[in-house]
Amino acid sequence: MRVEVLSDHPRSEARRTEQAARERHARYEQEVARTRERHARRRWWQVWKLPAQWRELRRLRELRPTDDAAVQNRLAQQEAGIEAEDAVATALERLSDDWVLFRGYRNRRGEVDHLVVGPGGVWAVEVKNHSGRVHADGDSWRSEVFDRYGNHVEDRTLADRSGRSWGRQVRDVSKALADFLRQRGRQVLVRPVLVVVNPRAEIGSVRRSGLALVTASLDELVRTLRQAPPTLGPASAEEVARLVRRDHAFHEKRRAQRDG
Repeated sequence: MRVEVLSDHPRSEARRTEQAARERHARYEQEVARTRERHARRRWWQVWKLPAQWRELRRLRELRPTDDAAVQNRLAQQEAGIEAEDAVATALERLSDDWVLFRGYRNRRGEVDHLVVGPGGVWAVEVKNHSGRVHADGDSWRSEVFDRYGNHVEDRTLADRSGRSWGRQVRDVSKALADFLRQRGRQVLVRPVLVVVNPRAEIGSVRRSGLALVTASLDELVRTLRQAPPTLGPASAEEVARLVRRDHAFHEKRRAQRDG
């Protein structure tokens, strides 16, 4: 398996979260240093100012940034997502070098964690780190969450920030890529896949998902790709890979311009 990193959005997001926390602490320490320096410049006859200065420093100490629970939770979720994506990439490396794995492919309908191109065609693989029992019925995706004792504690809707279900996310990207390839003379089926990576993950009832595979097993993912009927010869696979790089670069550039 050949691996190419097109983008590393999850790690970039995690770095930004950590950097924001560091900058918040640095600003606080700078403010304390400026306050102490200002106090140190007082004259000996200004001793009457001491109580007010002590109160000011006490208020500053009360404002000391802490590791906010929401920030730590977001960082933990980001790191868990990175670990899940790495686990899938490691598993896919069992495929032969006739296959290429693109990490972080983006097009006009969004981003998918892994895009795999090889003899068995093109596979868009979205990865989720989730510890519940996943159910899908068309575009209705939900999860049953259990505690460590096996008690059912919560039901969750599985969707992105815009309300797209997990299945819809990867289907949209897959269809957009298939349309792009067809417009350039390549009739290629892009198969959408969703992999849930977590020791406590389960796949429950899945109906009319529109996905080629929904699984919590890395072995099943690799086996499915290995057993896929050959649809792309070496030259065709290389041409598809070239078009994937081109499409991704175009949309990454547009995203960078939009984000300023």
